[in-house]
Amino acid sequence: MNVIPPLQITDARLTSTTVVETAPAAYNAGTTYALAATASVAGAAGLLTVYRSLQASNTGNAPASSPLWWVAIGDTYQVYDAGATYALGDMVIDPIAHLVYESLVAGNIGQALTNAAKWLELGPTNPWAMFDTLRNTATSVPGSLTVVLTPGRRVDALALLAVVADSVTVTMMNGLEEVYSYTASLIYRDVSGWYDYFFRPFSRQPSIALFNLPPYTEGVITVTLTAATGSVQCGACVIGSAEFIGRVEAEAESDVLNFSTVSRDFAGGTSAVVQRRNVPKTIQRILVDKSRVNRIRAVRDQLAATPAVYAGISNGVDGYFEALLILGFYKRFSISLRHPQHAIASLELEEI
Repeated sequence: MNVIPPLQITDARLTSTTVVETAPAAYNAGTTYALAATASVAGAAGLLTVYRSLQASNTGNAPASSPLWWVAIGDTYQVYDAGATYALGDMVIDPIAHLVYESLVAGNIGQALTNAAKWLELGPTNPWAMFDTLRNTATSVPGSLTVVLTPGRRVDALALLAVVADSVTVTMMNGLEEVYSYTASLIYRDVSGWYDYFFRPFSRQPSIALFNLPPYTEGVITVTLTAATGSVQCGACVIGSAEFIGRVEAEAESDVLNFSTVSRDFAGGTSAVVQRRNVPKTIQRILVDKSRVNRIRAVRDQLAATPAVYAGISNGVDGYFEALLILGFYKRFSISLRHPQHAIASLELEEI
């Protein structure tokens, strides 16, 4: 069992991202755009779609209908303007706090975003959704996603969860020297016979956990996710210094909290079914070396009510890897000291 207490990603640590937060100027049919120039096109309720020019001398080609001239690189929303009037349901962003808000009233003008009667906070902006430790908020962009992180301190582990992509590449630079590189395809297929080999559809591996990054103080980490078609998505990106708790014993359990509801009539028939999210949870017993007990107790105190990545198995190709991978918090973390040379930790984890 390895646990990654997350290092908070700040503006200083997110060196760069290919995900647009603040939209460029609106497209103008009379402007000549250079290769790689960007422009935005307004949609409903404050939505802005950002396009990148595919050619030089790009004039008079409407982005939404000119795929040879433009490619969409992502969506965002208008930046909040205290002097503008917003309709009910309009979306805005605060690029300083990196948050999205929805107007709760019509004729919304001059009302601070902190006014809960006028604005509803929806969560982080698209570039920052992958850093908020919630799987139900995700960064999503067409084609590919690249982020560069400068932790400013030693880290040796990285986890990506709720990923939708074909491949992943993680590199670390220490100055001008590349000190780490990892590339993997995320496309796989469960095959148990010839029929599966020929007809079973391919799937995508949804999580990656790396525990072998070299702990350079000045290390710069680049993460790239790519997809041949459709959008790339990342629900969570966590970096930090991993702590090894111990070896997970047999008979671990993977379970869920089921928030769906089923209503029945007087005869026991089903009258209404409301499907809601399942929240993963696990129960694990972990063999802990006696010499590590005090350190594990300190980790337990550090992670009280704090989300972290818990990986019961570090090998990403193991069949139990996903079942024992949780981004969440512990509900129970007891340490039995009945044995003279080792302890047994009982860990109940619940996804955030």
